[in-house]
Formats: sequence, C-alpha cells, structure tokens
Amino acid sequence: MLRKLRNHLRLLRDDPGRFAANLQQFTNPAAFRDRLLDVLTAPPLHVRVDDTMPPAVNVLRPPLRAEAMTGGPNTVVNLAFWLAMQDVPVRLIAAPPGPGTQLDWFWRHLASVTGETTRPAGLTVATAHDPANPLPIGRRDVFLATHWTTAQRVKELLPQMAVRRCFYLIQDFEPGFYPWSSNHALALETYALDHIGIFNEQLLFDYVREQQPGRYADAAFAADSLVFEPAIDRTMFHPPAAKQRPGPRRLLFYARPTNERNMLGLGLAALQAAIGDAAFSGAPWEFLAIGGRGGLPVMPLRSGAMLRPAPWADYASYARLLQESDILLCPMLSPHTSYAALEMAACGGLVVTNSFATKTAARLAAISPNIIAVAPTETGFTQGLIAAAARVGGGRDSGAPLTMPADWRTALSPTAAALAQAFRQMTETVRSASPHPNTGQATSSSTAGTRVT
Repeated sequence: MLRKLRNHLRLLRDDPGRFAANLQQFTNPAAFRDRLLDVLTAPPLHVRVDDTMPPAVNVLRPPLRAEAMTGGPNTVVNLAFWLAMQDVPVRLIAAPPGPGTQLDWFWRHLASVTGETTRPAGLTVATAHDPANPLPIGRRDVFLATHWTTAQRVKELLPQMAVRRCFYLIQDFEPGFYPWSSNHALALETYALDHIGIFNEQLLFDYVREQQPGRYADAAFAADSLVFEPAIDRTMFHPPAAKQRPGPRRLLFYARPTNERNMLGLGLAALQAAIGDAAFSGAPWEFLAIGGRGGLPVMPLRSGAMLRPAPWADYASYARLLQESDILLCPMLSPHTSYAALEMAACGGLVVTNSFATKTAARLAAISPNIIAVAPTETGFTQGLIAAAARVGGGRDSGAPLTMPADWRTALSPTAAALAQAFRQMTETVRSASPHPNTGQATSSSTAGTRVT
C-alpha cells in the first residue's frame, strides 16, 4: 500500500495531468471508462419517425456557432443551402444544440459564406438532443452525413427509414485521422454503407478510388459519386489593394496541435532550421501560428524570433490576415489540399505544403503556382520555406492564377442539382411502400431501434 501511495505521489509530481486523469476512476467512473475505450461518437439523435410527413433531407452537423465554423463546416452549410435552392426541403440538425446554437448569428454567417442574401424557404434548423422531445422526421426522409461519426448515427437510424440509402459528404480520408484503432475501424466502416458519396476535391476522390475502402471496391458504385472543387470566394480572398504592407514580413504557420495530420512537430522543426538561412535575413520577419483556437503557447524559435499564436478571428478578419501575410506554412498529411492553403494562394501569398499520394507536386502547382509542394519531411519543409522566402525577397507575383471556383454558386450548383434529382428518385421509389407498423415511434441513434419515449 505504501509503495502504491509513493507511486501516486511521484506521478502527481511528475505528471499532474495523468494523475488527474487516473483520479477519474474514483471521481467519475463513466468518464474514466470512456477515456480508456477512446471511441469517438457523435451526440445521440432522438427522433420520432412520422409516416405522414413529406420527405426532406436531414443534414447532420456540429453546433452552429462561430468557433465551430471552419472550412469543412462552412462547406456543409453551403451544400445544405444550395440543395435547398433546388426546392428540396433541407433540415440542418445541429448537435449538441440548445444554448450553443446561435441562430441569429448563423443566418448572418450563412449569407456571408454563400454570398447570397436570400434564404431559401425550405432550409430550416432543428435539434434532436432531447429524448423527452424527439424531433419529428418523415419516414421517407434522406440523411446526409457530414463526418464519419454522423455516418455511424445514420447507420443506426436507417433501419427505421423507408429510404435505406444516404448521402455522405466526404471532405477527407477520415480513417487516416487515427492510428490503427477502434476509431480507425469505425471510420473505415462507414464506407461500407449504401450511400452516394459527395467528394470535396477530385484529389480526394482519386485517393479513395485507389484505396477502395468498403463499397468503393465496386467501380460501378464509385462511379455514382459526385465530386466538386471547393470555392475560394474572391470577394473575400484576393491580393491586397496596397502593393506593400508596412511593417515586417509575415509568415503564418497553420499549427493545430490537436490535429495530427497537420504535423506540428515537423513544421516547427523545419521553421527553426529555415529561419537561420540567409533567405530570412535582410528584413525583419513576424511569425504567427493560426488555426489552433488557443492551446499553443508563445514558442521561441532562434536568434530571438518567437512564434506567437494569432487570436481567433472572424471570417473577414481571417481573410485580411492572409492578405497581409507573405508565406503560409501548411503541413497536411492527407489527400486534401486544406482550405487555408487555397485561400492563401488566392490572396497572393506563397504556400509551403506537402505532397501526399494523389496530391502530387505537379497537381498542386496546376492549382496555383503560388503553392510550393515538398516531401512531408523536415528537410522538405525547410527547403520549401527557404525557397518561399527567397521568392518574397525577389518580389512575387501576387496575381498568380488559382483554378478553384470563385464562388459557391459555381462550385455547388451542379452537385446540388444532382443531389436533388437523386433525392426525388429515392423518395418516389418508396412512395407506394406500405407504412411502417409503428407509425410515430420515437427512436434514438444511441440505441438503434429502441423506444426512448
């Protein structure tokens, strides 16, 4: 017993965080168990299936509040908006909702990211968090999953629905977010659902088609997928009007410590090495970390230089920051390019990122000559940063082209039209099906097929 006590005291001294986590087994056994299992889940969906309701598309996504709306979530609401513009009833189901859903702010934000001031009448926001007040949905509704965790929730609800196929917005190869683990297996499983894949970028679709996970081993199934290139709004992301910003040159580091595919360690090591090169001498430089939403401290680099976290900014302020910066270091160990890289290139800045499988240096250069793609190694990033700094010093072409669409109407209208056609075909097919014997039953995605009210 004394030895165990000494071990606990030593752990308290050496690793207070781990000590506190271990203490959870006594103070909060359920949380301690969940931490050991390390299985990521989306909040349960409590719904009441109604045979009398007309069909709609249910789009599952996280809370509609400012700090949650980054590139991927903005694409979700954009897709929902343009689908509703096709006269399809679309219900955004935000979870966890309640006080976290800032509806007045959200409608203003939606106008800013879509570029449209008119809101389609068929686009609504709902919540499905309260087991005592389940959300009514139609038996012929179609679900649109937007992350592998929401796809798992859809899988649990599909047996209750007349339409057993779903839509699935795929914005990265999400099994790759985890080592071989429970979460990796659960994310991989979602590709086995009967769905229509909606891929954000041709590079990503090509990668999934090559890997052939789940249903994508069937070439005919893969051929039914929809692919769009993301829009980079040129009214927001464009070179600055002034030819030169006063003050030091600025390098932004897309540093997300909680997102391992952004390779914070490799990026930081490369930055440390690169700023000792002559390319970074002769003019003062400022180094800012973005994308972390806090959690990253001020970090010393070398020769007195510091990497400082930039404060979290709204959409317009973020665009101005990119316009006023010279280089973006954006590691991304996945087949997706990253919105930040595309937005920086549109603003006339230079981007140092990495190649990955189908995301080759040649294909990235074809998107924009402002994108410098290197091998995902410390040496690769170091050499890329030195090359970018040399181009800044010699004068860069801030008007370099970017091949991505300039607005979301152009980017998403064809995809939304195809989805609308698929939605109508799927729901018409089951129109004459006999009603479910348990009309109006309430179900929860956390206990699939189990009554909760």
